[in-house]
This record gives sequence, C-alpha cells and structure tokens, in this order.
Amino acid sequence: MFDISPHSAYTIRNHMLCANEAPVPFERSPNQSGDFSPRGIILHDTAGRLEKGNAVNWFLKPEAKASAHLTIERDGSVTQQVAFNRRAWHAGKSCYRGEEGVNAFAFGIEMVNLGRCNKLRDGSIQPWFKGDYRDGTDGLHFAFAASRAHGKGWWLDYSAAQIRTVTAIAQSLIEKYQLSFIAGHWEIAPGRKIDPNPLFPLEPLRNALLGAKGEQGGPMVIADANLRRWPSYADNVIRVLEKGTPLTIIRSGHYKPLGHAELWHLVDAGDQQGWVNGTLIDLD
Repeated sequence: MFDISPHSAYTIRNHMLCANEAPVPFERSPNQSGDFSPRGIILHDTAGRLEKGNAVNWFLKPEAKASAHLTIERDGSVTQQVAFNRRAWHAGKSCYRGEEGVNAFAFGIEMVNLGRCNKLRDGSIQPWFKGDYRDGTDGLHFAFAASRAHGKGWWLDYSAAQIRTVTAIAQSLIEKYQLSFIAGHWEIAPGRKIDPNPLFPLEPLRNALLGAKGEQGGPMVIADANLRRWPSYADNVIRVLEKGTPLTIIRSGHYKPLGHAELWHLVDAGDQQGWVNGTLIDLD
C-alpha cells in the first residue's frame, strides 16, 4: 500500500516543499502565527466540496480563521499555504498525550474529502452540504463504516494518488524535522472531530513511516488505578483499570481534591471515559 522509497520525490528547502526539485504551488494563508516547534503531523479531511482549489481558497480568507500547511487534492497534487517554520491553525482545541495546543508542535495536512455522508433511498450519497454523489461514478468509491470515534456513516475512500502523496510528503517531513508521531484529528480532539474518516489507513501509515521510532506505546496506567467520574477521591469510582491498561488522554488539568494542586487526566480507556490521577499514568 505504501511506497516507502529511499529518496522521496519531495524535498524541503528553506521550509518550503519541493516536488522533483521545483517548489510546489504556494498560496499564503493569512491564518498563521510563529512560535512553532514541530514534533509530528496531524492528518485532516477538508469535509467539503471536491472541486480542486475549493479548500485552498477557503484558507485564503481571514474569516476562515483556519489553515493547514498543505492541502492534498484528489488527484494527488499539493498546495502549500504555511511555511514549515510557521504555525498553521488546523487543530483547534486539541490535546496530544496530555499536551494541549497541538498547533504549536504539529504540521497540519488536509486531504480533500467529503466527510461523513448519508445514503438516500435513491442510492445517492449526500454529504452535509447536500451535494449529490454516487458510488462508482467519476472515480468515487464509498463504503459504510462505523467506529466508536467516528460513529456510523457512508464515507468516501481516499484516492490512490492522495495516499501516495501524503506518504511521500510525510516521509520527507519526518526525515527533515525528526518527527516522532502521526495522528488523526479525531485522536487529538475526540468527540469533536472525526477526520480522517475510518477508511483512511492511519495505523498502517504510522507503522510504515515510523515503526519502532514513533511514539507508538502511548500513555498507560503504571499500577491498578481507579477510573473516576470526576477528579476527586469521593465515592465516584467507575471501575478499576488494571496495570498496563492503554489510555488516550483527552485533556488534563490541576485540581485540589485534598487542598493542594494535583495533576489529573481525563482519559479514554477504550470503552469508558473518566479521570485518573496523574501519578498513576506513564505518558511515555
């Protein structure tokens, strides 16, 4: 599925992306800022119309209040809108492994896609903006899928060209900036975002590009720990998490259940969410 070559077709010069030694199209978004120290990549869907340039044009508008470093079209072509030494506004309210504000330390890559769709009685596929699409026409392929993170829906598959491009670019970014993780928007903003959709091969991509080098272990409890309804020691235990249980950190904060500040994490333990005292979690 993934073409991991010793020499990617993409290179990076002066924080700008080049394809076969030539700069890719650059259309500067006004929605950006400085103070950027990249450690990873966040993948997104545009969740909008498929016409080429639609997402890029939206990010040119100040009222969008959003941007991405790169947008990858259905044909695999790419446009850069924020230099790689600048912060793009793509993640919103977000948290990665207990660290909030993911825009500050991750590149944002958008892939043109419709987002979640519904299938109507006449067989047509309809996204949120009421467009009319059909499976198998215009090279589009849809499938029904459901997951705890995404919910149920009909989803547009990613084109082979998109997957080739995102793989090659991610490979170059990882090598250039010594990145350690790739995550989906839904992983850093659970319950708020569902992109990329469940048809995207996120875990295989991570394994192909990062393998053992990446931040694959993730947070886990280091001893049997109470999963609680809120950050306190009151009678609010949901259940006991066994030592070694993997967790997803949703958000973190300091609370004073005993009169002094303690770090607590709101976590997803796979089938339930709740609070765990920070001393019982290994974030590495």
